Amino acid sequence: MLLQIVKKDFQRNKIITIVLFIFMMLSALLAACASQVIMELSGSLSNLLDKSKAPHFVQMHAGPIDNAGIQKFASTNPLVKKQQTVEMLRIDGSSVVLGNNNKSEENSVMDIGFVRQNPSFDLLLNLENQVIRVSEGEIAVPIYYKKENNLNIGDQVTLSNGQLDKKFIVTDFVRDIQMNPAIVSSKRFVVNDTDYNALKKNHGEVEYLIEFQITDLSRLSEFRNAYQSSDMPGKGPMIDYPLFKTLNALTDGIIAVVIILVSILLMIIATLCLRFTMIATLEEDYREIGVMKAIGISQRDIRRIYLAKYLVMAACASLLGYLLSLGVVRLFTANITLYLGTAPKTILQPIVPVLAVGLIFGMIMFFCRVILRRFNRITVVEALRSGTVGELKGNKSRIVLSKRRHINVNVFLGLKDVYGRLTMFGLLFFVFVICLFIILVPVNLLNTIQSPRFISYMGVGQSDMRIDLQPSDQIEKRFNELITTLNKDPDIAKFSPLITSRFKMLGSDGIWENINVETGDFSIFPLTYVNGGTPESGDEIALSDLNAKEWNKRVGDNVLLEVDGTSKKLTVSGIYQDITNGGRTAKARLPYDPKSVLWYIVALDVNPNVSVQEKMDQYAKLFYPAKVTHLDSYLSQTLGNTIRQLKLVTGLSIAISISISVLITALFLKMLLAKDVSQIAILRSIGFTLEDIRKQYQVRLLLVSGLGIILGTFAANTIGQKFAQLLGFFMGASNIQFVVNPLIAYLVLPLFFMLIVALTTVVSTISMKKSNLSKLIVE
Repeated sequence: MLLQIVKKDFQRNKIITIVLFIFMMLSALLAACASQVIMELSGSLSNLLDKSKAPHFVQMHAGPIDNAGIQKFASTNPLVKKQQTVEMLRIDGSSVVLGNNNKSEENSVMDIGFVRQNPSFDLLLNLENQVIRVSEGEIAVPIYYKKENNLNIGDQVTLSNGQLDKKFIVTDFVRDIQMNPAIVSSKRFVVNDTDYNALKKNHGEVEYLIEFQITDLSRLSEFRNAYQSSDMPGKGPMIDYPLFKTLNALTDGIIAVVIILVSILLMIIATLCLRFTMIATLEEDYREIGVMKAIGISQRDIRRIYLAKYLVMAACASLLGYLLSLGVVRLFTANITLYLGTAPKTILQPIVPVLAVGLIFGMIMFFCRVILRRFNRITVVEALRSGTVGELKGNKSRIVLSKRRHINVNVFLGLKDVYGRLTMFGLLFFVFVICLFIILVPVNLLNTIQSPRFISYMGVGQSDMRIDLQPSDQIEKRFNELITTLNKDPDIAKFSPLITSRFKMLGSDGIWENINVETGDFSIFPLTYVNGGTPESGDEIALSDLNAKEWNKRVGDNVLLEVDGTSKKLTVSGIYQDITNGGRTAKARLPYDPKSVLWYIVALDVNPNVSVQEKMDQYAKLFYPAKVTHLDSYLSQTLGNTIRQLKLVTGLSIAISISISVLITALFLKMLLAKDVSQIAILRSIGFTLEDIRKQYQVRLLLVSGLGIILGTFAANTIGQKFAQLLGFFMGASNIQFVVNPLIAYLVLPLFFMLIVALTTVVSTISMKKSNLSKLIVE
């Protein structure tokens, strides 16, 4: 009997059943996808760290080194397990041509380095996560260029600087645990020992990677302090094992979190949709439920009849969602597979998505049981007498038609009904809020990352271009020549020379630690500060967000720096956000020692009628091999992969949200029409046309959707903002502010959303027929 009743119910409400089934399936699908992405990311990253024998601590250094001193430090420090010093030959991008592209990498933001395979650890792997071996004339190219330049096995890489022209054949692509992510602006190409030695004589300059593996990772900070407090080489960025993990997981981790957010919101909507459906069913079957109670069928058995349908539906939807996720998840894990590889399957990888889908199924059944408690309030007499659940208490509104002023009757009745049934319409309102939230948060996040203003989260002010001078012979002379040239150039509107040097700072534990401090005038291209402002005197310093958190410093606190051999007390003037160099930087107006300079940077703006690209080409040739970068292209090259992935998720979110708004509006109207069937008949009998009644329903839905749009936009800019800041926290930018396109976010998307709701309302209310008026009145 139960099966027959369930089958009949399916046949009677096919459209509603299909709609609800789709919601449940999508919720299960996204939950399974998100959990699979997380498991794949975790497994692949752990496998890559293991296969590559990742270093735990790396100090990059430009300039001569004392190998004997490094060996002595390694042998006397009990934490050191292994140590190696790796040479990396820095090649100017203007000398490198990749594939069939006729253009060099002159305008690339990436620093190109040629290396040999490492002997002990920090192994460079191919696409099968095997150690790369190349013969003479062969080269292994970073995966970044495979994706950005569409390179394939067999393509050529050409080096040419006027002294030595060399062609290499691409035989592999490099997975590099240190420099894999696009956000890391250095890339390592692997060549044969013989080719490396030949290039070393004719190309570029050597930079060193001083690498360590330690015996106890939990004591990494202790080792870092020991290294920094010694006289070890340190003219370059310092990176460590936790940072490798963060940078490699960043792009796909963000995508996984966004998918989880959408899945949770979709689950909430699915439960509200389920509530609408079940209430509509109870409205239609109210009299039949009374009959079943009257003939002695127990309340428990009646609940089982209704629960059986949703049990079958939820089970099938969850199963189908999981099966579909096995194919759909490849869209989200393709980037993980390319950059990190595929890890051996563990028992948890298939189990966790199943548990995620099982959680969705369990939540659906729990809400079904909660909703079916309404049976406890149904009495036999009331059900047989009225045949309807009846109106809510709030429906006894004090707003009466006779008191309306200058308002159309249909508009007034629509507004009055919303006011009278706030609880019912409140649920629909909440769904609309979530739908718009699902649309606006990914759109705003994408717009923020694509905005030129995002450069402020990289610890630099917004300018047209920047010129980087890396340490080399006579670099200070070349820097002074650059400043002189800029002063004389009438095309330059303003410029700001910035010098990054290594200083010693006294930590909270009493140990002097190395800190990279950028010196210069920061008022020319100001940063956006979380707290405080620009250091304006030589007694002030601004700290990056991560440094401030690590040292527990706030604006107004003091820090102790070693400047010119003496201790100097500086006051923290501001805290800014920076996702470069591990997020650990500082800015001050201090005298610098040319011997401790890490790099020179000049940020500049050109006059309004001057071509930025032409000026970039001019200075690239004039001060070769300086790296001249357009800041807009810097963002697209370093964050391009993240942007592409986020575009995919944003498109999916918009499609899901619009589909939800259509389906939930149609479902709600079906429930409302079933509930209002007697009222519709009465309105028709006193002279209201079907068009009048349709307008009343349109007013109701447009009012609710309009209010939902307002609150949804507010929620996206507050709760969504906090969500973006949570993601940025792990990068050193914990106060990311959305860059909103007002035309899109406040006009185009809301109007499109309301148009969808209006069209759905029109289509759904067509079901009101002119016939059977007398039957409706009798009922």
